[in-house]
Formats: sequence, C-alpha cells, structure tokens
Amino acid sequence: MISRPALATNSAAILAYEVLLVRLFAIVQWHHFAFMAISVALLGFGISGTLLGLAREWMLRRAHAVFTASAMLFGFAAPAAFLVAQTLPFNALEVVWAPWQLLYLGVIYLLLAVPFTAGATCIGIAFLICGTAVSRVYLWNLLGSGVGALGIVAALFALPPVACLALTGLLGVAAAALEAVVRAPELRFRALAAVVSFAVAVLVVGHRPWMQLQISEYKDLSQALAVGDARLMIERSGPLALLSVVESPEVPFRYAPGLSLLSPALPPPQLGIFADGESAGAINVWEGRPDSLAYLDMSTDALAYHLTSLPEVLVLGAGGGRLAYQAVGHDARRIDVVEPNPDLLRLVQEDFADSAGHLYDRPEVDTYATDPRRFLTGASHR
Repeated sequence: MISRPALATNSAAILAYEVLLVRLFAIVQWHHFAFMAISVALLGFGISGTLLGLAREWMLRRAHAVFTASAMLFGFAAPAAFLVAQTLPFNALEVVWAPWQLLYLGVIYLLLAVPFTAGATCIGIAFLICGTAVSRVYLWNLLGSGVGALGIVAALFALPPVACLALTGLLGVAAAALEAVVRAPELRFRALAAVVSFAVAVLVVGHRPWMQLQISEYKDLSQALAVGDARLMIERSGPLALLSVVESPEVPFRYAPGLSLLSPALPPPQLGIFADGESAGAINVWEGRPDSLAYLDMSTDALAYHLTSLPEVLVLGAGGGRLAYQAVGHDARRIDVVEPNPDLLRLVQEDFADSAGHLYDRPEVDTYATDPRRFLTGASHR
C-alpha cells in the first residue's frame, strides 16, 4: 500500500497547484483564463487514467517506483511547465484573427497537463494497489486535497506567486521522499537531501529573470511601465490580487472617471495602481489643501453632494481613495470606506500615507477591510 502521508502530500500539491494556476493566469494573461486551471487539471487526470488503463499490469508490478517517480516528476514539472508556458508568444487578443494562436494555446495545455498527469498517476496507483482499503485511500486523498487548497491560499498572504509555485513543486518532491523512506528506511538521509537540494536550488535561481512572471505586454501595467521614466514603486501580493504602484512623472496619470470636459480644475499628481496588471485607480498626491480636490466636483458622481449637506457617506470598493477624497472635499461628516482587499487599504493607509495626505487617518474616515455585502449586513446605521 502507498504511504498515506506521501499520498496526502501529493494530493495537497495537486490541489495547491490548481488553485495557484487561477492566480497565475489572472496575472500574466487576464482573469478569463483563470478557468483554464480546471480544464487543464481534467486533461491531466484523463491522460493519467488512459495510461493506467493501457499499462495497468506493468505499473502494478512497479507500483511504488511509479509513485515515487511520478511524484518527483510533478515536483519538477509544476514550476517548470508554467515558466516555459508563459514564454510562448501567446496573445489572447489575436485568437479571433490569428488561428496560429490556437496552436500556442494547445501547447500551453499540453505543458501544464504534465504535472497533473504525474500527480494523478500517483493517486491512481494508490487506488489500484489498495485492495479493500479504498475508503482509507480516499480519506487521505481528500484530506490532503483540502489542506492543499486552503494552504496555498494562506501561503499567498505571505509569499509572492512565484515562490508559491516553487512551494507546490517542493510538495511533490516531499511526497516522493516520503514514499521512498517508507519503502526503504535506510534511504531517509538521501530523501531528506533531495528535498533540501530542491529547496536550495529554488532559492539560488529564484531571482533570475526567467523565474519571474512575464505579464502580457498588452496589459495596462506593461504599457504604463513602457512610458518615459515610469517606474514600479512597490508591489503587494495576496490571494486577491497582485497590486503594483507606478510613478510616471514624464507622462502623468490622469485617473478621473466622469470628469467634465469643461472642468477648469485638473487632478493633482497621481500614482497609478494596478491589480493583476490591470488599472485599478490611482492615489492622489494630496497635501491636504481642499482646492486641489476641486476637480472631483466636476464629475457626474458629485451630483449627490449638491442635493444635501454634511452627508454621511459609504464608499464600497475604495480603490486608490478617489471617492473618499470626494467626500472629504464636500465636508462629509462621516465616511465609511469598505474595501475587500486589505492590501489595497494598506497601500493608501501605510505605504503611501504621506503621499495620500493621510486620508484614512482623518477623524471622519473609518476603514473596513471586508466584503461589502458582509459590511452592509452587519451595519447598524444607514
């Protein structure tokens, strides 16, 4: 029977990798491609089932060796397949008029199916040789899968996506090492050495350019950084988005949705915010002078402030704080700012607090890092 800890570790690696692909696709391409993670995983499991069906007897005679080799293959293929796939000149925008882009898409599917095929083979072998202990195998498989799915989300709070990619590979190598140790305890030091060597190798090459995410050149962030002396000031990574703040002195940002073409006032200098490479607003470089926010009174969403006085304001989805600035400029007596991504709040409240004029430290402003529906459900006032 396959080692239960090895099976659980392998299952955790597969689900962690699948969940992580959702984030990676959203960053390097667009969020629509996040759904590819499910279809790629199913393709890998289908290939694995076919292989197990065609070579059942051969694999049964070498079950433990096949498990160990497959887990090791997953460990190396998980990061390598994605890093190679993102170097292909695939452009989703050209699919409609450039049929060869479908060829690149097919190659990406095949590359990413390799780790799933390897991981699924480990699970298939475990079921083939378990005899009547199917329920136990299923238990450890599901337990590992659940831990992997939750664990990778927790890891994304602390580690950048590329580091999490290496972590999934490390789990695959660890599964192979656990199985090897159970079969041959005298190999425990070699197994430990293999895991440590993989971790050290990742640390050594982790800062190489080919180990970094290659965001599509057609996304807003890539285009912003290609302008003049624009520079990336900071990045914050989390399970909800990869946030990037860009400064562009030569060609300044002008984020002012709904601004009248007749407005005599212009926005102050701004820092652009990008979520997964797409524009997500801007932080106004504000010195606290009300007149520098005059442009916010020339947008369509300022109408409400001309129908009342000293209002209480609720901002759902704070972004860079534009609507909060607007409320401050119109003398709102209370401003509740709700933003589901805590990293976005921290950008304005901590990292760029001086640039933002300490907007969220004002006495009339309260911030809430929570889902808007949850906030509204629990709010005690209107």
